[in-house]
Amino acid sequence: MLQKRTLSAGFSLIETLLVVAILLVLSGMAVPMWSGLVEDAEVASVQQELQRVRTCVDFFSFQHTEQKPGQDPTTAYWSETAFLAQLQFSTDESGAWNSVGTAGFPYGPYLLDAFPANPFNKKADVLLIPPGGTFSGPNDQTGWVYFAATGLFKANSTQSTPDGTPVYDL
Repeated sequence: MLQKRTLSAGFSLIETLLVVAILLVLSGMAVPMWSGLVEDAEVASVQQELQRVRTCVDFFSFQHTEQKPGQDPTTAYWSETAFLAQLQFSTDESGAWNSVGTAGFPYGPYLLDAFPANPFNKKADVLLIPPGGTFSGPNDQTGWVYFAATGLFKANSTQSTPDGTPVYDL
């Protein structure tokens, strides 16, 4: 008696390897495109955070007779603590800060959320350079650098954008 052979309805090894090879080629093209999108998003994010804090610094200076944030009016010392508090709490004419809604503190807050982190190094702290102070250049040790004499606010990052522009120069 002759037996009839039945073929199973599956894919051969060659067909499976061909499909895997095609998928690898497609993923190899997609990964660099995805990587570029992430870098572009980081650049857009740092530009947005820089603009937001720079606007807060300018508005503080406008309301406080061109005084820059960062100087504690009770001690006359410049500090990151004073800078952050003056942007995140209510202030009076001298720049002293207090809780939002406190009588006699009509200005601010200028930043309603937590101080933003630098998207490139994920740090939210600020290196405050007081008037007459020096800065040797970006070093990624803090998220941001604030020059109190001029009110200039920069990202403290040694990285560059995809087009080669240093993030520090944005």
